[in-house]
Amino acid sequence: RLAQAVLAARLTSADPSGTFRMMWQKLILLLPGAVAWTVTEGISTESHRLSAAPASESHGSSIPQIPQLRGSAEFSAQEVESSGLPNWARTLLATAAVFLAVVSSPRAASAQSNVNIYMGQGCFWHVQHEVVKQEANDLSRQPAEVSALSGYAGGNEVGGKGEVCYHNMAMAPDYGRMGHTEVVNVSVPEEKVGDFAKAYFDAAAKYPFGRADPQDRGTEYRSAIGIPGGMDGPLFKAVEASNAGRFELLRGQGNDADTVGTKKVWVYDSNQFPFHQAEIYHQFHDDMLERYSEKYHSIKKLLVNQGTIQKVACPELGF
Repeated sequence: RLAQAVLAARLTSADPSGTFRMMWQKLILLLPGAVAWTVTEGISTESHRLSAAPASESHGSSIPQIPQLRGSAEFSAQEVESSGLPNWARTLLATAAVFLAVVSSPRAASAQSNVNIYMGQGCFWHVQHEVVKQEANDLSRQPAEVSALSGYAGGNEVGGKGEVCYHNMAMAPDYGRMGHTEVVNVSVPEEKVGDFAKAYFDAAAKYPFGRADPQDRGTEYRSAIGIPGGMDGPLFKAVEASNAGRFELLRGQGNDADTVGTKKVWVYDSNQFPFHQAEIYHQFHDDMLERYSEKYHSIKKLLVNQGTIQKVACPELGF
């Protein structure tokens, strides 16, 4: 409160018109000593007039012209120096510019509304490759930002320590025996769930048996979509609209039957039937009939090194 009062007094004395004082509405300013506070006064339309004024009008003024705050290269050090502003006001203005650049960036905003969904449609090797391509094309994600990981979901059981493992001879909890299916989990902005669901249904519709590799048979390869709340959740409408009546959407109960050739897709509540990451050797793997690029394969090492892919308590067979 003391800092707020001092700043208000200095703004009043240094800025009789109140223009700068009114520019700080609800800006969080970090002061020396890690004190954070909020200025709640209203923003005047004067600030908009300033940004639109010709350079000739503001050149001789004590108030600098601000073409834009976010990412502006035009607001140069020379303009600040010639503005006649005291050092403390320059510092506050620079702090506000950095703050606005961070909080108003599209990437920061979308990260706050991201949601995890998973999709299964036969072998997860092929599905992961398709989802990674969509992350790159639709979300402009770089390799280090890829979130699509292979794993398991949809079963009613897990191992004694929460393990869900691929078929193995080490007696580790087997995903098939516990009723899970192969899926790929991805983090997307909520408004993009419909786009990813549409790509999923478009792919299923173009295959005679509903998936790229119908030779894989059994409940481990059933078609599945997992969203928070399942068919009762807020994202189901987007999934349903993307389907456009092409497949029968069924409420997943766990340990559900295979869907090959049936035009059915199980919809799971991902809160009740969570995603379990698969072993590292299953990540960014070639499909049975397709060979992918080295650039694609290299994403695995990158994501392991940065901790996106975790070591799981299952045997690493490495084929």
